Parts: sequence; C-alpha cells; structure tokens
Amino acid sequence: MSFDISVQVPVRNGGDRFRKFLASLAAQDLQRPWELVIVDDGSDLAVQEEFLQELGSLPDLCSVKIVAMNPGGNRPAARNSAYMASEASVALLMDGDLEFGPSLLREHLAVREKTGADVVMGRRINAWSETATPWQKWFDTRAMGDSPSGEFPWNYFITGNLSVTSTLLEQAGGFDTAIDCYGGEDTEMGYRLKQMGVSFYWDPLVSVNHLDSVTVTQHSGKMLEYGGTGLKYTLEKHPGIQGLLGSRWVAPVFSKPVHLFPMRILAGAALAAPVYRAVLGFMEKHGRPQVLFTYLAVGACLIGLRGGDYRK
Repeated sequence: MSFDISVQVPVRNGGDRFRKFLASLAAQDLQRPWELVIVDDGSDLAVQEEFLQELGSLPDLCSVKIVAMNPGGNRPAARNSAYMASEASVALLMDGDLEFGPSLLREHLAVREKTGADVVMGRRINAWSETATPWQKWFDTRAMGDSPSGEFPWNYFITGNLSVTSTLLEQAGGFDTAIDCYGGEDTEMGYRLKQMGVSFYWDPLVSVNHLDSVTVTQHSGKMLEYGGTGLKYTLEKHPGIQGLLGSRWVAPVFSKPVHLFPMRILAGAALAAPVYRAVLGFMEKHGRPQVLFTYLAVGACLIGLRGGDYRK
C-alpha cells in the first residue's frame, strides 16, 4: 500500500504527553491511508506495551510501524531510522510532546499541493494555556514567530511540525548522527537542503501546541550544551556559515573583520559567568524585559561554543 504522508516521531519514555500526541493522531480526519512510524528511542518500557490502548485507538486508515533502538539516545539516528522505515512520499517530522487538531495531516498535504514547496513548516505554540509564563510567550516570538505565510530561511528549519519530501532526506544523506547531544541536527540538515536548492515554506495556520514545560533555567542549560557540541561541530563542518547565532562575536578580539572589535570586547564582558548568572536569576524572578531572554538563549550558546560554563 502507498501512503501520501508518514508521521515520524522518536520517543523515549513519552508518558502522558505522548498519550495526548497519540490521541491527537487518533482524531485525524484524513480520509486516505496514512502511516505512523514511531521510533522507540530506548524507552524503559517498550512503546507497544506502554501505549497499547492508545495505539489500538488509531484509525483503520493508519498503518503503524514501531522501530526499536537499543541503546537509544541519538536523535539524528532516530530520525534516520524513521524515514528509512517509511513507505510514504512525504515525511511529517514530529515530536512526541505535541497536541493538535484533527486536520493537521490534511493541512500539511493541502499547503504542499498549493505551494509546491519541498519543505512545509507550521507553527509550534508554547504559550497555549492561560497560565503561560513570560518565558513561554517570548519563545513563541523566536524564529518565524508571527510572520505571515511565505518562504523561510534554512537556519529556521526545525522539526516537530515540519513536512518534507521523503526522498530529499535520503539525497541529503540523512541527519548527521555525529550531533549526538542536544540540538543542532535540524539546523545542519537545513543548510544541506538549502545547498541542494530545496524550497522552504512557512504557514503559521498549520499549528500545534507544544506540551513542553522546560523553564528558562533548563533552556539555558540546553543552549549551553548546544553551543559546545552541535553548533561547534556545524561551524567546523560548514565554514561557509560562520557567524551563525552570533558566533563571530566570540572569535579572538584581534581577528578579522576589524569592525567587530568593539562587539567582541562587549561580548566577552557580557558572557562572563557572574554576569550571566545574575541575569538568569533576575529573569527567573521577574520575566522581563523580554530582550534579556534573547541574551540568555544566545549567551548560553556562545559560552558553550567557547568552552565555558556559566554554572561554575
């Protein structure tokens, strides 16, 4: 049987959030066969055991495949296992902590047909509840934020609510499994797809709610890890994208271009561990001004990139 679209999701100890994800899939109104590929990324209890009831509630039109990875923990490898196991022409790359309406699959296919784009990315909303924090509201302004529908740049390529022509993932060589810590595999893949001439289209109306409860402190820790691993690796692998995420600011002060000399001096002071910790503590308590959330996210990444750790 052929499928127009394949929902591909890695999950490890998914819990209640993955139950909500599966419930959203069970309610999909797509009236043609579709595929679900779950990569069990080293869960303590196998997915087919823990979520037996939820998997049994999926529509008859949904064909389910479960790929077990033991040991797990390498997200790019999990993504690659999913698309290699799929038989669909379109891969909808999702995360297991999302909740969404019954038309999501149909909307992705409709936008792809309307625009002819190779990649279609929808919105992922963090501040979806009435109790949303200032940090969650700020996070929703990142990347494409509230931008209207249209093309989006390769460095905003983020899986979670993104569909891509399946063969392009193979032609690009798959996600880079060397990026085995938090973050960076999406950006690196986006760059390679851009080099291939792939078209990127953003539609904020194709939206999902992100059930993640990460705090600003936890996010800073993730960005520190990303800077020292995925970002550093990507910059070394692709010299043509130097400057990604402000990385030029932490180059040696006397290196070219000369006009960045003052910025590098200021960056050095701003990224000092005591300064960073003070701002983090302030924002944990007050949650404003929002510009300091930007400083915390980018700052942690740059501290990690230059081999530092603000926690010490």
